[in-house]
Amino acid sequence: MKKILIADDHSIVRLGAAVVINEKFKDVSITNAVTIKEVYDHLKFEKFDLLLLDINMPGGNNIKVIGEILNFQHDLKILVFSSYDENIYALRYIEAGAAGYLNKNTAMEELANAIQSIQDRGKYMSNEVKDLYVQKLTSTKSSMDRVNPLNKLSNREMDVAKHLIEGHGILEVSNLLNLSSSTVSTYKSRIFDKLAVSNIPDLIELFKLHAKD
Repeated sequence: MKKILIADDHSIVRLGAAVVINEKFKDVSITNAVTIKEVYDHLKFEKFDLLLLDINMPGGNNIKVIGEILNFQHDLKILVFSSYDENIYALRYIEAGAAGYLNKNTAMEELANAIQSIQDRGKYMSNEVKDLYVQKLTSTKSSMDRVNPLNKLSNREMDVAKHLIEGHGILEVSNLLNLSSSTVSTYKSRIFDKLAVSNIPDLIELFKLHAKD
């Protein structure tokens, strides 16, 4: 890995990641971005080997951002580095095109292992995500949905649900995802129907229940 773009809106995270990377890898050039717009601006004019991406940052809190980034550089390796639970989100982002997904609660030395894995094999999965991947390959969709009903949600519905459980209202979600309020309301209704819940507290409890399945 020669050129790495670290995209995170928390300076302490950027600093910590840079320290780990510089200790493990030699002759690495690190660039920082604090918004998705900055990520896009960098990718327009500069080639990178790896993007370390926090998905919970201004302008980037949705799964489709992976495809948008790859439109700029189709061979860019993206390692999602997020506080969101990998059991719920990792496979979705990997299937969208990310090379790996690492939870920020993991020990920082695992970040170096993840980058090394992407450099050597092109992919990184934790043992937990590998288990989920094998389970998905060897199970029917209906059985997967029974094990974890959150699998019923489309990526867009998952984006909306993620913001709803964080306490955002319809208008806030519409602004965050660049959708109309009526569209967000429609997604909310679909989410409630698919998951058989009737209110936000029940939705939150369902996410908590399946975060560590």
